[in-house]
Amino acid sequence: MTLLNVHIASIFFAGAVLLFADHDAFDWVLGKKQTLSHARMVLLHYLMWAALLSLIISGTLLFLPQASYLLHTPLFVIKLLFVAILVLNAILIGNLMHVAPKRPFSSLSLEEKLELYASGAISSFGWVSTVAIGLYLFY
Repeated sequence: MTLLNVHIASIFFAGAVLLFADHDAFDWVLGKKQTLSHARMVLLHYLMWAALLSLIISGTLLFLPQASYLLHTPLFVIKLLFVAILVLNAILIGNLMHVAPKRPFSSLSLEEKLELYASGAISSFGWVSTVAIGLYLFY
């Protein structure tokens, strides 16, 4: 398997994990589930970290031979910023995920809900933008 194949497979793996996590989150937000399984949330969070790390490592190795060119490509620098934002958001999600196993979404304060909505929006926008920029730059 080539390095590019590993990178692409990691994108699909991250997407699959994201679908499972978002499905659970939507069920919780819509009240279909009062609380979420802590063990499942931890597992999905670790799997997403594994996908992110795989993408960062394979992306770095793909980047090195083209570093001088890519560092002067503004769109690539923007992609790196989105990756950094995704990493920071993953840290934030790690701090927020203790809520769903303990409390129904309907019981949260507006501030707590906004924090969760913001994290979800950042995640969605970050993943779509990063993949779209990657496709635009390299295909």
